[in-house]
Amino acid sequence: MTVRKRAKDRYRRWSFLSDVEGMKNAIGEMRGLFFPEQPRLHRTAPPPDRQGPANEAWFETTLREKFARHPENALEYPFFGEPIFGEPLVGFVRGDDPIFRRFKTVVGPHHFTPEEILGWQAEKNGVAPPPARDVSVVSFVMPFSETIKQENAAASGWTSERWAQARLLGEIFSQTVVREIVTDLMSRGILAVSPDVTPRFNKKRYPGVGWASPWSHRHMAYAAGLGTFGIHDFLITEKGCAHRLGSFVVHRRLTPNRQRPDDIHAHCLHYQGRNCLRCAARCPVGAIDAVTAHDKEACYRRVARSLKYCNRHYHIFIYGCGLCATGVPCESGIPPPLR
Repeated sequence: MTVRKRAKDRYRRWSFLSDVEGMKNAIGEMRGLFFPEQPRLHRTAPPPDRQGPANEAWFETTLREKFARHPENALEYPFFGEPIFGEPLVGFVRGDDPIFRRFKTVVGPHHFTPEEILGWQAEKNGVAPPPARDVSVVSFVMPFSETIKQENAAASGWTSERWAQARLLGEIFSQTVVREIVTDLMSRGILAVSPDVTPRFNKKRYPGVGWASPWSHRHMAYAAGLGTFGIHDFLITEKGCAHRLGSFVVHRRLTPNRQRPDDIHAHCLHYQGRNCLRCAARCPVGAIDAVTAHDKEACYRRVARSLKYCNRHYHIFIYGCGLCATGVPCESGIPPPLR
């Protein structure tokens, strides 16, 4: 994806019409459209072991270097050059982990297993789909910068400008980074896929589930041991819940590097019997409470309305909120009583 225009004289005064990348990103999430063609598998490439490693250390190093050096890990006007994300957390989970079958019930039958989505990529490239035992998911947490978190923590009612930019530019950056890695792997003859930039990805209301997607980065991060869910439905990691998440699937047997808690709410003060609910107090529409937890429909309606607000005030085509993920004890880490 091309780098978005950052010059002041091209600042989007009519973003409903001019912020093309923002519109493409939003529609792409909902309809699986506008993504570049999937890279083709180099079927006659030399054996991967003769081209350099694609092991756990390689994935961790590659992701960290991209976050540290990639030019698209930055906000635009009026915050030129400010970084969006700090150093990522990286985790691995094997494709034959029983949790992926559980996701068919917990998330919904529409949710892909790693084996299923990589099988789709294999079919497109005319090769045999690899068995689940030979497949792994690489999951990563992208913590927002302190400046972005502080500004959103000071906001009320609507998301802050930096958070709105980070919501859009951070997503574009994440997809760009994963596409670069997947393209590199495919050119080396290693089957890989980024599920959320394929035509099979789309968010919609599923029966009995509500708004959901067929590939949940949050659930992949939990499966990889990177964090647990809060009452606000954000994933609470060792770097907090003010983040974005990413993941992709690769034809490699990677060794899990983190212990996954059995308690899916292990890092949430409220679920561990501590007085908190700071996220509920931060929600402008009361979509979080101790009885019903997170009302996804009320949250969705508020987030949908933010599109007009962000266009009018920040001249950017994006929706978002994040108020319940900032100004709370789990913003930047696991709350001290639960560490």
